[in-house]
Amino acid sequence: MSQDESLFTNPKPEMVPHVRDYSWFTAMFKWGAVISFVIAAIVVVIIAN
Repeated sequence: MSQDESLFTNPKPEMVPHVRDYSWFTAMFKWGAVISFVIAAIVVVIIAN
């Protein structure tokens, strides 16, 4: 079995850059979803008129 590493503990020093990259990726993913939703809403309004 693999070791059980909790998500709530501080990451090991070699994992810090990866954690930083993941936080940037999730922020980018969130903003991409928001922008996509806004564009989709505009398209729906244009098509409905």
